[in-house]
Amino acid sequence: MTEGGRIRRGPFRAGEDVLLISPKGEEHLLTLTPGKVFGTHKGNLLHEDILGKEDGCRAWTAMGSEYRVFRPTYIQYIMNQKRHAQIIYPKDTGPILLWADIFPGATVVEAGIGWGALTIKLLEAVGPGGKVISYEVREDFAESGGRTVRRYMGDCPNHEIKVRDIYQGIDERDVDRIALDLPEPWQAVAHAREALVPGGILLSYLPSTIQVKQLCDRFAEAGGFSEPETFEVILRPWHVKGMSVRPVQWMFSHSAFLVVARKIS
Repeated sequence: MTEGGRIRRGPFRAGEDVLLISPKGEEHLLTLTPGKVFGTHKGNLLHEDILGKEDGCRAWTAMGSEYRVFRPTYIQYIMNQKRHAQIIYPKDTGPILLWADIFPGATVVEAGIGWGALTIKLLEAVGPGGKVISYEVREDFAESGGRTVRRYMGDCPNHEIKVRDIYQGIDERDVDRIALDLPEPWQAVAHAREALVPGGILLSYLPSTIQVKQLCDRFAEAGGFSEPETFEVILRPWHVKGMSVRPVQWMFSHSAFLVVARKIS
């Protein structure tokens, strides 16, 4: 069974990505290829020993070390990628989809694409009846981001990548939503106002309070948008084992602020 070109059920097949989990909980993402091996310090694990098995199966190295094999979730896929661009972390992706109210059939403009992590979920949210246009000023990021999306989603005819600076303007009109992951989003506020439909939402992802202040000041000066809402998302994992129930010693604290505003007519 597939969705968006990705295999979701049934035996493992050649060419799909799987996640190996070691006895110590270490995760390894690999593409199943007949004839290849996954090397460990306790011997090789043959790809052939995984092909044809079911999701969640066990596989062993030549020296008997046991690995669990799963189809990766979105979070596992994103966090185990070798990447050269910063990503929007999964803890922020869910709130972005909710606060930006991404809906099936929507036309969404994003900038920049980075490693393509948010783009994947935008495409899933708008569905085949919607469209995502990704502006990216760096050609290498445009290529790598598009490659990540295609590897996860398969062919996406409703995804367009434009290698250009969104600070210079937005080509599209009647856009439902705009998501900005840029260092100076205030330079795109006027363009976003022209591109969005009345009531459309502009969401910006910003690491620092100085950036947030500058963006909110621009909203106030330029007009055309509702009072922006600003917040951050903090994820606190817990350790639950036996009689031990406590917070873990680390947490996903600040990654960025989300600033959300709506176009007023």
